Amino acid sequence: MATLLEDQPGASDWPEKEPGRRLVETVAFSAQIWAARRLSDGATTALWGVTPRLDNPDVGYLWMMSLAAFDGESREFSMLCRLVFGEMLDQFPRLEQHIDAREDRTLELLRGLGFRIEPAERELGSATAFHHVWLESELFGHLSNGAGATPVLVN
Repeated sequence: MATLLEDQPGASDWPEKEPGRRLVETVAFSAQIWAARRLSDGATTALWGVTPRLDNPDVGYLWMMSLAAFDGESREFSMLCRLVFGEMLDQFPRLEQHIDAREDRTLELLRGLGFRIEPAERELGSATAFHHVWLESELFGHLSNGAGATPVLVN
């Protein structure tokens, strides 16, 4: 999964570091990390994490990656995200991130989960536009993962 980082806008933030090292450092700073795996072969198909913002520890900076295994399985992936984001919102009253404006599928997924999406803006000196997205816990009707909850399994 670390090789997915090569094509991400954040890759230019740490050009001296290989993708695997960047992933390890991202995981090290995360307050929560979640993974989905296929039951058939145990392969990791998605990772989610959240790090506290340095200037405001009540805000979690969300990150996620998924493999092509979820192409055509958007309902299952959405259900997994709902479960994970609900747990993250128990710790952080607000989740946010900046999403590349070209990431239509990610933006649509987040919109469907209740994230607010601001108009895309370019950062100074950047050719890429990003949407600031956020979700506050009181706006998120997440699924219970307590007794009686139905687990989501990915085959």
